[in-house]
Amino acid sequence: MSGSDIRDILQLGKTNETTVRRFKQSTEKRPEGFSRELYSLIGGAPPVAFVQPTYKAKYNVKKKAVPWVLQPFANPARAGDLILQHWVKASDATNEDYGFAKFNKVIDVVEFTDEEYDRYLTDPEWTKEETEYLFSLCRQYDLRFPIIEDRYDLPKPRTMEDLKDRYYSVSRKLFKERPALDNNTDRQTLIQQYSFDKSKEVERKQALIILSNRTKEQMDEEEALLVEARRIELNEARLGKEREGLLNMLQLEQLQQVPSTPGTPTTHSALNGGSLGSTPGGIGITGGTASAASGSDVKKKKKSVPEEAHSHKKGRRASNASIVEEIVPEKKEKLTPGVYVRSQKLPTVKPTMQQKVLKVMEELAIGARPVMPTAQVCHKFEQLQNSILNMFELKKVVDKMEMEHKMKTQRSRDGTPAVVNRDGANRKRSSSTAGQSSAPREKRRK
Repeated sequence: MSGSDIRDILQLGKTNETTVRRFKQSTEKRPEGFSRELYSLIGGAPPVAFVQPTYKAKYNVKKKAVPWVLQPFANPARAGDLILQHWVKASDATNEDYGFAKFNKVIDVVEFTDEEYDRYLTDPEWTKEETEYLFSLCRQYDLRFPIIEDRYDLPKPRTMEDLKDRYYSVSRKLFKERPALDNNTDRQTLIQQYSFDKSKEVERKQALIILSNRTKEQMDEEEALLVEARRIELNEARLGKEREGLLNMLQLEQLQQVPSTPGTPTTHSALNGGSLGSTPGGIGITGGTASAASGSDVKKKKKSVPEEAHSHKKGRRASNASIVEEIVPEKKEKLTPGVYVRSQKLPTVKPTMQQKVLKVMEELAIGARPVMPTAQVCHKFEQLQNSILNMFELKKVVDKMEMEHKMKTQRSRDGTPAVVNRDGANRKRSSSTAGQSSAPREKRRK
């Protein structure tokens, strides 16, 4: 709806003012090569210095054309005297050789005489004619064996591996039997350059054929395995930490399930003829067969001691035989629910002794856990731990005895009497104090 329609509806007259036409300002197109921000900063048309030329320079027709000549040449790579021609600039026209002749590299294929063939190169699988025909093809096609195999035209068919094996074996024998060359080339190096293993080449090609005949499913499976192997390599450190934490958790769980019992000599073992000594459970090992035995002995002793005290209080007399006859049946080892590893049942060392035991095992080149935890290996491993802990226990006793011996020798040197026990020391002190107190009493009487 226009303004005149609105005026007609409102019954307004026409305006006397002339309508002013507003012309839309033409916006200049941003030239190529200028960013939008730079063009807005310049403001309007850019200066002439920034304007790129939009015209192409005219071709200079006044310039003289370079003359070309048709020059004949002979290719030294050809055996005949064929003369060819090619166009060259007049300034470059010279009588020199063909420029591309330097790229004609000829391979030196060894040659052999009849005498050398009869002495060194005889082979029941190859005749002399076949060998000479093979070497002629090698010279003609520059040792390109796929072409040589295609051009090999004799009644007996040969594979590419047979051709390579025959060529390299002949060359190797010739270099080995001929005298040394004049230059400084090492003969052994040449022999190694011509080494060829036919069986390995056949295996390599068969592997490549198998690799090329893979299906899409096999390729996807192999790619997934490679990705998984790369992921395992990247997470190897994290997996090692998790494995170590799992072992520590299993050890802590075993410590909570099987409480440690201090091994002390029991009266039952002495009465039964056993030797008095510390059991493996008292020196840092918890769990296992040794700890179970020590725990049963302690339970027997704890049960026998209250009964003796009760009998003394009531005036009953109990003989040693009755004490020995009181045997408490050993508790069987609790079976952990579910599947468990045999190494999980190995006795754990106390935390205070763990570092010392590990250090001794490192000196013996033995790991912290057995690699193959069979029944015999676990038994021997437990015996080794018990022996190491016994050694540390004996070392403590020896150090204590040595310290007491040093103290006694020091006292004997100083002239002070050695104190046997606390009771003797108290008696000596009481007698000396009694003599000192009697002396002033006698003075008062006088």
